[in-house]
Amino acid sequence: NMYRLSDRCIIEVRRQQNELIIIILNTNSGKFIEVPANRWASFLLLQVDIEETLKQLQERKFVSYFEHFGGGWYASVSTGIWCLDLRQFYRNEKLEIKPTKQGLALRISEWNTLVNLLPAIMSLDEDLLAVCPCSMREDHLNDPNIVLGCRECSPFADNA
Repeated sequence: NMYRLSDRCIIEVRRQQNELIIIILNTNSGKFIEVPANRWASFLLLQVDIEETLKQLQERKFVSYFEHFGGGWYASVSTGIWCLDLRQFYRNEKLEIKPTKQGLALRISEWNTLVNLLPAIMSLDEDLLAVCPCSMREDHLNDPNIVLGCRECSPFADNA
């Protein structure tokens, strides 16, 4: 199932090899991201913070938001850039976290449309509602060593 976020951006939920994947595609540039359901659940935990940060941006306040939502993926909002950037990062040989070309930016209006579509998107598949963010799984909550060893929760821990 596919939904239009704008004239240039769509979101689709599909099942690939029995795993739910959320795809956000910029039809103009061809850039897209594929978000597995557990990472999507982690991303949705950021919704309130993203909304507040975008509101501050629109009020012309200084913002510098950078939050991990799984694997090497981060959501960011920065003063002067009127979008939510969803991007994969890597750690270089100097142990600095740097952006890759893999990612895309959602305009504020596209983010607002996405938020409005969330009830419809989440109702597409019962499994999507049942997905637990990796960081909230029982084994993760009970053992910090599991979190540090998890590539989804701590993608750069082994390089630190």
